Amino acid sequence: MNSTFGVRETHGILDRFQADFRGSSEGLGWSTAFASVQRERPFDGHFHALSDNLMVLHRGGPVDITYVVDGKSVTRHIPRGGVFFLPAGQACNVVLREPLESTHIYLRSDLFVEREGASSLIGGLAPMLGDQDAVLEHLAAAIGDTITGGLPASSLFVDPIAQAIANRFIAINFHKPSPEAGKHPNRLSARQMQRIRDFVEAHLDTDIRLDQLAELCGRSTEYFVRLFKATSGVSPYQYVLNLRIERARTLLGDETQSLADIALACGFSHQEHLTRMFRRFTGVTPGRYRRSH
Repeated sequence: MNSTFGVRETHGILDRFQADFRGSSEGLGWSTAFASVQRERPFDGHFHALSDNLMVLHRGGPVDITYVVDGKSVTRHIPRGGVFFLPAGQACNVVLREPLESTHIYLRSDLFVEREGASSLIGGLAPMLGDQDAVLEHLAAAIGDTITGGLPASSLFVDPIAQAIANRFIAINFHKPSPEAGKHPNRLSARQMQRIRDFVEAHLDTDIRLDQLAELCGRSTEYFVRLFKATSGVSPYQYVLNLRIERARTLLGDETQSLADIALACGFSHQEHLTRMFRRFTGVTPGRYRRSH
């Protein structure tokens, strides 16, 4: 999952039917997912089989939609919060009869594994045609919020959410339960944790990705997150934020550096981002911290 997930790897169907886009993850460097937020216009289109998976969250509704899967036609009245899921390798015809506010999320097939080293579970997943699930709705909404405002848009923040979505589909839609459910994870070694810290500190001014950290330990992203939390007590995202704030505290001691420069040097997208996170972690703004030290 090292390559960036771009719009060219999607169905492209929304472009064909002139959806009104609110934003997408194109250009953000995400590798595990591609997402877009839009108002769809009524259409009759074909979603061809891909090597990755598509989830659609209905942010509006209700709407009437007809699906044709494996030659069978199904018409449903789908309420707000309904979820459509098309697993990799499967095709579907869709007829949308009214305008619809939606979030589309494409998920890498590498996310759909049961445990470290296991084979893909996609073959045991079936299409979902407008079913409601509060967990999926919440997770998909978080992905959408990274695009339209508020939440961080870094892959380090998004990757665990994408994995959680895949895990949820496995939990509610796979034909047999996971035999590894509830198994307590092991921990990362002190050497692995030091390797992670060295890497993060050397790349704080870049968009650090979850798959990069997992690769340092020779683990899949899902298994790495479990090991990291069991070892450190925090998520990789929280860990990196802590180190960014730690670096900012150090740089604030040099009054020749502007707050904007410090923000970029610590991996924040702009000065306001630094100020918001710094206040959250320390209780004061960077400016006040500098004046008091």
